[in-house]
Amino acid sequence: GKFWVDKSHPDYHALSVLVTILGGYFGSRLMANIREEKGYTYGIGSFVLSLKHASYLIISTEVGNEYVQPTLKEISFEMKRLQTELVSDDELETVKSYLLGEFLRDFDGPFALAGSFKAINDFDLDYSFYDHYLKVLRSLTSGEIMRLAQQYLNPEDCYTVVAGHKDQ
Repeated sequence: GKFWVDKSHPDYHALSVLVTILGGYFGSRLMANIREEKGYTYGIGSFVLSLKHASYLIISTEVGNEYVQPTLKEISFEMKRLQTELVSDDELETVKSYLLGEFLRDFDGPFALAGSFKAINDFDLDYSFYDHYLKVLRSLTSGEIMRLAQQYLNPEDCYTVVAGHKDQ
């Protein structure tokens, strides 16, 4: 993972789409490659852990020792692919639809609604935060995704933490 922009950063919303494409839902690049194609793991994902003044991009999985290095190689491959290849219109629309559904779920019911507005308060965000998210989500292009990947998603900038038996 790596240090990431906080929720008040102008690129935060667009980057949430990028992170979802990479590994934020079942149809993501990491799941398709490392789970479905290679069979290295049952699950892999990327997400952003947001704190008040900083955030962290985290990519997480569990693999057998024999798959650690191949998995790291494939994670790097998928990050670089987002830097060099445009996301297809179909993939981008699928992710946008998925994120819109998640957004609606975040406001479904009084407790979810209260939690969403508590986050506004906790992170000192403007009340237009969610409106801005929807505008970005609707207008984001594949070219912008590639530009963001080039700017923020460099595998060489990431920290790698592996837990397990070193001698195996």
